[in-house]
Amino acid sequence: MALKKLLRPTNRRTRYLVGCLLVGLFCIQCIPSGPEGPMSKVIAKGRPIGDENTSANLLELARTDHVALLKHCMANYDRTVHDYTCTLIKQEQIRGSWGKEQEVAVKFRQNPFSVAMSWQRNAPIGDRVIYVEGKYDNKMMVRPKSGLLRVLTGGSVFRQPAGAEAMKNTLRPVNLFGFRRGTIALIDVYEQARKLRHSEESFAGTAEVAGRQTLVLQRLLPPEGDYPAWKTLIYIDTEYLVPICIEGWDWEKRRNCRYIYKDIQFNVGLTDDDFLPEANGIKPPKK
Repeated sequence: MALKKLLRPTNRRTRYLVGCLLVGLFCIQCIPSGPEGPMSKVIAKGRPIGDENTSANLLELARTDHVALLKHCMANYDRTVHDYTCTLIKQEQIRGSWGKEQEVAVKFRQNPFSVAMSWQRNAPIGDRVIYVEGKYDNKMMVRPKSGLLRVLTGGSVFRQPAGAEAMKNTLRPVNLFGFRRGTIALIDVYEQARKLRHSEESFAGTAEVAGRQTLVLQRLLPPEGDYPAWKTLIYIDTEYLVPICIEGWDWEKRRNCRYIYKDIQFNVGLTDDDFLPEANGIKPPKK
């Protein structure tokens, strides 16, 4: 049976001392813990996907051509998706430490590229972020989690998404968030590795992720160049045609990242108002 189309629209739901204190805004807390934990329970390996839910074409691409499958997914996304809301479950290895698992409520709009994030669990120093491409000199507005820091800053601060402060403690900045830019990044690495005959690609079967059925792509890369990981698992939702989970391991075979997108609602009708500071519990920085 042919794949179902993406969800149709639904109703809307939903700043010299200070600078030092705010190092790491929009970054995760680096508190060592084991690589396994609550998130590992979200993925159930080996769950079969019935023929009625998966097209033979998708399965064939998963087995034979990961790039073609990812490009197919991106084309479908470009045709059908304008915005979405979701919950991001995020965990990363930073400077050798496996950070706490974070849960983030997200609002996203493709054009203009707009992201609003609100931490629900294990917030770092900043617990709310908005980023709208073309606004605020392309900086993100961040609300400190600490009430004291909010008083000292007037409510929030501006930070460069990929600035030194942010990138000390996160693997991927907010301006690269989302299914489209994430898929482009995956394709870029595949194509670079293929040119050098570095990429080992295989179909790793099927899995259920947060209640969604997925096809699992596995990619292995050598410790050369600037590749992001030794092993990457990409979980493609068979209905939504987006990567709803990505896991990575470094060349010492330690897990270095895991991202899960769940409770996704596409095309909910997000507008400019949804990405204003006031709509996200953020007081603009002092001028």
